[in-house]
Amino acid sequence: MQDSSIVVVPGLGGSSADHWQSIWQAQHPAWERTTPASWDEPDIDDWDRAVGAAVQAAGEPAVLVAHSLGCLSVVAFAAHSPERIRGVFLVAPPDPDAPSFPTEAVSFRGAAASHDPLPIPMIAVTSTTDPYCSADRSPHICRRWGAHQIDVGDAGHINVLSGHGPWPEGLDLLRGFIRDLEGRR
Repeated sequence: MQDSSIVVVPGLGGSSADHWQSIWQAQHPAWERTTPASWDEPDIDDWDRAVGAAVQAAGEPAVLVAHSLGCLSVVAFAAHSPERIRGVFLVAPPDPDAPSFPTEAVSFRGAAASHDPLPIPMIAVTSTTDPYCSADRSPHICRRWGAHQIDVGDAGHINVLSGHGPWPEGLDLLRGFIRDLEGRR
C-alpha cells in the first residue's frame, strides 16, 4: 500500500493511541492527520479547513480514512472539493438525525444531509449494532452519499470500546479499496 496521499480523519475526541486509526498511522508515518482547533468542541467549518489542509499536505488527490464524526466532515468536504479526493474510506458513519447524535456536534447535522451521491469512489464500513447509526438507517445514508456499504455485523461503533484496537480486518479492507483505486487509473 502506498504511504503517500492518505489522510486520517478521526471523530469526536480524536483517536486515542489504542484506536485503529492511530495504530495504522503509526505503521504508516507518511500518512497525514487532520488537526482541527478542537476535537471536543467540533465546528464543521473548522473541521472542513482541517481536512483541506491535510489533503494539501498529503498530496492531491488523497484517500481519506474517516471514523465516526470524521465521516460527516469528509463527506461535506468531498461535496465541494471532489477533485481533491481520490477515494473515501468511511468507518461507522453516524446518523445526524439519531437521538444518540452528540449535542456538541450540532453544526455537523446538516453538513452531509442534502448531498447527492458524490462523484468519487467511497466505501462505508458499518455495523448492525452501532449506537450512533441504526442498522436500518445505515443503508439509506450510504445510498445517499453513493458509498458502497460493507456491513461487518455486530461490531458496535468499530472503535476501542467495541474491541477494535488494531483492527487488521479493516486495514485489509482499506488495502483492497486502494488496490481497486489503483486499477481505475
